Amino acid sequence: MPRMRILVSIIIVTLLPLAASQALAGPRDHADGFFLRLSAGGGSASSEISGGGDKLKLSGTAGDVDIAIGAIVAPNLALHGTLLGWSISDPDAEFNGADVGTADGDLTAAGFGAGLTYYVMPANIYLTGTIGSGSLEFDAGNLSGETDNGLILGFGIGKEWWVSDGWALGAAFGLTHHSFNDPDVDEPWSGTSYTLRFTATMN
Repeated sequence: MPRMRILVSIIIVTLLPLAASQALAGPRDHADGFFLRLSAGGGSASSEISGGGDKLKLSGTAGDVDIAIGAIVAPNLALHGTLLGWSISDPDAEFNGADVGTADGDLTAAGFGAGLTYYVMPANIYLTGTIGSGSLEFDAGNLSGETDNGLILGFGIGKEWWVSDGWALGAAFGLTHHSFNDPDVDEPWSGTSYTLRFTATMN
């Protein structure tokens, strides 16, 4: 099982039900203290590379993870480090716009960066963004490869509901964009993912 699916399973199976078991609490602001947001979900993702007049694109249904750890640094504003990425099993392959089947293996984009989250209160709706460094890896057993590190960007908008004094549950729409240099060619691998996530936030 790919690493991304393992992380998704841990978050959904253990952490979200634990938070959901708490009694419903009234709304409150994010005033200060430790901040942790666990997000996992699914959607679509793609990455493509061009060179010599040709273009190769890999795409498919992706499992997605976004984990933010930090602190509230101003009323309703969190500063955090963010682990983010997605993984596709057996992505669809296109060459110069023509479908050429599937690539047997796992395509994974993952990175780490610095992020901000701002809450609009009392609605508990948030906007979040991350900029960082990451890479793209294709793992098919003996046939595998990885890009050099490059730019990864994450954006999201979500809505949460307090379920205890310290936990809130919700849902979010996320977008991740990457541009990673290939060690063998001059052009980068680049692409965007669109995902719907379930979230659990502790503050």
